[in-house]
Parts: sequence; structure tokens; C-alpha cells
Amino acid sequence: MPKSKLRGGAKAHKTRVTHRNNTLKGLRKKAQKEFNEMFEKQMEELKAQYKNENGETMDLNTEVLGESKDINVNDAEVVTPEVK
Repeated sequence: MPKSKLRGGAKAHKTRVTHRNNTLKGLRKKAQKEFNEMFEKQMEELKAQYKNENGETMDLNTEVLGESKDINVNDAEVVTPEVK
């Protein structure tokens, strides 16, 4: 293989891969942050719209069924599909 194909060997390859991975990680983090900001803004708008239409607010942190029932994972029934 000609020297030009090696492009610096294993050390240079590792450096390029590390740089690429860090760049992608940064882009993912930035996109996730923008998505979260957009989502929070939209939720605030919807809450304001709901309050204007109904004159009341909903507390999304309240329990729907009233009492909080803890579910023990060990007591759960496992349902497996039958294979024919």
C-alpha cells in the first residue's frame, strides 16, 4: 500500500475518529437543547390557551386516580405470547 493511503497511521486515525465523535456529540446535544426549549415554549402557549378558553388551569402533577398506588415489579404478571 502506498504511503499516501496510510494518512498518518493508527494514531492519526484515532485522532480523526475522536474529533468526529466529539463533533457529532456536540451537534446532538445542541439539537436536543433546541428541541427541549421549543417543547417548553409550546407547552406554555398551550397552557395559556387552555386557561383562556376554560378559565382554569390543570396541574399536570396531580394523580389522575386519586391515590397513588405503588406497583411492585416483582408482583407483576408476565404475559408471553403463544407461539403456534
